[in-house]
Amino acid sequence: MKQDYHLHTDFSADSQLKLSELIPHAITLGYDEIAVTEHLDLLPQELSVFGVPSLVKYKNLVDHLRKQYSEIKIIWGIEVGDFQDVKCQADPLLSQMLFELVLGSVHFTGDHINVAIPLKKPLSKDEISQYYDNNLRLVQTCDFDVLAHLGVYKRYYTSIPDEKHCLPIITDIFRAMIDKGIALELNLACLRKPYKSLIPEPVYLELYQKLGGKLVTIGSDSHSLEQFDFMYETAFSAIIQYGFEHLKK
Repeated sequence: MKQDYHLHTDFSADSQLKLSELIPHAITLGYDEIAVTEHLDLLPQELSVFGVPSLVKYKNLVDHLRKQYSEIKIIWGIEVGDFQDVKCQADPLLSQMLFELVLGSVHFTGDHINVAIPLKKPLSKDEISQYYDNNLRLVQTCDFDVLAHLGVYKRYYTSIPDEKHCLPIITDIFRAMIDKGIALELNLACLRKPYKSLIPEPVYLELYQKLGGKLVTIGSDSHSLEQFDFMYETAFSAIIQYGFEHLKK
């Protein structure tokens, strides 16, 4: 099965990707399943800039394209940013809309530093701890299917940061995910950025496996057609190497 479970189209404010162009392209490249996962960012500083996508129009377009393209499974999904801090707002929306795939992700530290964009300076050890603490709260307190882009703050780094002090937190994140059946995303976006690595990196994939983790997804985190399928084989090779299982939806 060739799958991509993390894609943003122009229903997300930061994406130029058109779903009507993506679907035939994905079919040509041999994809069996794709999950469209538009941003649902409900923190005040994000709502004031990006707003909320039209979820009904988004669903209607997915339904229309499903009828047009029977050769590929199109999953209607959402990425809830910083779910742990917007749970009261997000939960009613999720229960009403009944998305087929929900990604949970962290974009901010406890000090409100946006780690998904180029940083003015590398994070301090305390800020890195805050980032992973937020991921731990996310997996412990929220109900969703896939933990997206763990380690995203490293996208624009050019060398591996020291995270040894966070190993106990990351271990707890993986244990909570395994207990709740949350899949780990193998995110390809950092391979397109200065960091040039799959995230989580192999050392963390080994830890996840040793703790009993089995469920993974591949997510390109694409925001343009050019980004789609870039270095897909890197993630697929990791699945084979560690004996992981695809999350089936």
